[in-house]
Amino acid sequence: MVCLSCTATGERVCLAAEGFGNRHCFLENIADKNIPPDLSQCVFVIEQALSVRALQELVTAAGSETGKGTGSGHRTLLYGNAILLRHLNSDMYLACLSTSSSQDKLAFDVGLQEHSQGEACWWTLHPASKQRSEGEKVRVGDDLILVSVATERYLHTTKENEVSIVNASFHVTHWSVQPYGTGISRMKYVGYVFGGDVLRFFHGGDECLTIPSTWTKDGGQNIVVYEGGSVMSQARSLWRLELARTKWAGGFINWYHPMRIRHITTGRYLGVNDQNELYLVSREEATTASCAFCLRQEKDDQKQVLEDKDLEVIGAPIIKYGDSTVIVQHSETGLWLSYKSYETKKKGVGKVEEKQAILHEEGKMDDGLDFSRSQEEESRTARVIRKCSSLFTKFINGLETLQENRRHSMFFASVNLGEMVMCLEDLINYFAQPDEDMEHEEKQNKFRALRNRQDLFQEEGILNLILEAIDKINVITSQGFLAGFLAGDESGQSWEMISGYLYQLLAAIIKGNHTNCAQFANSNRLNWLFSRLGSQASGEGTGMLDVLHCVLIDSPEALNMMRDEHIKVIISLLEKHGRDPKVLDVLCSLCVGNGVAVRSSQNNICDYLLPGKNLLLQTALVDHVSSVRPNIFVGRVEGSAVYRKWYFEVTMDHIEKTTHMMPHLRIGWANTTGYVPYPGGGEKWGGNGVGDDLYSYGFDGAYLWSGGRKTQVNRTHAEEPYIRKGG
Repeated sequence: MVCLSCTATGERVCLAAEGFGNRHCFLENIADKNIPPDLSQCVFVIEQALSVRALQELVTAAGSETGKGTGSGHRTLLYGNAILLRHLNSDMYLACLSTSSSQDKLAFDVGLQEHSQGEACWWTLHPASKQRSEGEKVRVGDDLILVSVATERYLHTTKENEVSIVNASFHVTHWSVQPYGTGISRMKYVGYVFGGDVLRFFHGGDECLTIPSTWTKDGGQNIVVYEGGSVMSQARSLWRLELARTKWAGGFINWYHPMRIRHITTGRYLGVNDQNELYLVSREEATTASCAFCLRQEKDDQKQVLEDKDLEVIGAPIIKYGDSTVIVQHSETGLWLSYKSYETKKKGVGKVEEKQAILHEEGKMDDGLDFSRSQEEESRTARVIRKCSSLFTKFINGLETLQENRRHSMFFASVNLGEMVMCLEDLINYFAQPDEDMEHEEKQNKFRALRNRQDLFQEEGILNLILEAIDKINVITSQGFLAGFLAGDESGQSWEMISGYLYQLLAAIIKGNHTNCAQFANSNRLNWLFSRLGSQASGEGTGMLDVLHCVLIDSPEALNMMRDEHIKVIISLLEKHGRDPKVLDVLCSLCVGNGVAVRSSQNNICDYLLPGKNLLLQTALVDHVSSVRPNIFVGRVEGSAVYRKWYFEVTMDHIEKTTHMMPHLRIGWANTTGYVPYPGGGEKWGGNGVGDDLYSYGFDGAYLWSGGRKTQVNRTHAEEPYIRKGG
């Protein structure tokens, strides 16, 4: 487990990547000890190391069905080896991408990709110093050069427009290998606490260190508390221990080693203000003096200062999950992490005792804490929540600013629509239902993981952020703030995609989850759903139908709250779009809940749908209608010498029956002003073709059509097709 650092841009930086919503690599500054780097984004695991020849055999074997690769990975890393680097956070591979977004047109982007097939993910190692040569061992701290096997370009970093970027270029950059941790130590000492671990601080076995559900960064709400109950399985009680060093930052957590404690879902650090009160501070404010803590076995006044050579080591396995009781001490002031109790009134509960975390000179007898490791799935979802919360909040704030001052430039400067689209696409995949053909046990595990993700997102308020974003988008669209600006632009396409994706994401987060669906089982939310449904653009309508279907299937309470006007809205969709299967699914789900008939809905559907309408009855609906126009249009112009009578010849070469209905072909003339052929709703429930309206007339070989009515003019063929080859 390594970090790749360099000083080519004038400051000490590490190669980093996010993976969720952004596949491109970037640089993380590690030079300033008072601004903590997010080293979790910088860790790469050396998944495999092969000789170049063995790699060629491996790639050849993967390309052929019968070939066998003879290459095998080895533990010792040598110069000249080809290596496969896996990004620890995202489980994706460092790769040379096929895109090029830098000013150097011969360079390629460097980022992450989900698979390791082909040569794009492989990099060869070469010594940057003459003191090392090909075939020698790579040592910690060595300067080296990484070359992409696929493109033969160097892993390079440079500055463009005052922004540092990473690409694969013909220019050389020297990288240094910084050790983060070792896979062997983590496998051998599974139950011990390492730097970078995501965990919970348990206090007394029935409560944990967390932030209040009403936490905000302003004023008196920025506090840390001890709380019990459901919070012990929620994302807001997760913290990461970050050792205050860059070398061996993923080593064992030992006594006295200074570290920062980072809250996962807010991304902020546990810090101390001038009044020695505990609160969460932003990354820019997380100085070593205010945010460095250490773990102690017992309370004593003895202050132990460790030298750098004692700190920058992998450490020893000492502190164990669920076994070691630790006391947290603030390094700068020597104060202990403790708590103060006070009584408060809660609605529907009465008086309850609450505990606020504080720093104290002496503390209490029960200040000892135990560590509980979070599940990998849980910590990943918490990271996704932080990313989404930040992105959605920025997007909503941008929309509010746009609504107030109507300045497009400010909106597009503050909001990256492309990143928003990629994040929403990744989220929809993240909440995708398991495949139908999966094994039963695997499918159940996927369902369980999906349910946990849905619950964590709902508990952290992301569901409300999505609903707020949808509302803001509808206000902006309906008032036309961006209409002229987005027309036909790439930003316009991104805007349309975001609008549609938000509904799809909403449906994915509530699907199969009764708790999340039950949020919509109140009159305000249901009215909101149906008001959105009645005024949807075509791209958003399908997503909203999915949301409604999920609510009706998984929340029986919502079924009993359906009113006449709700059912009318759904039936109006049938009139607009014809027999859309999703609309019919929604109507079906209205009729039965948990196997019990919902009589009121059934009666309303019968009242409004059946009398005098054939929406649900089989009609002579044509399977598919298409209208083809010639690429030459003719017309009469006053004073023209062109002959006024024209005709066209159409040759029928082949006609084929593909459904149960006989093909029907008409050829005719139409007026360009008024004739609009389209497959859609309206009279006769078909696609209007030539002869179906008063702006055109057509001939099918036996009948002359105009205004949707036919007049027989030819008796050559008794049955369709009347126009035949050679006929």
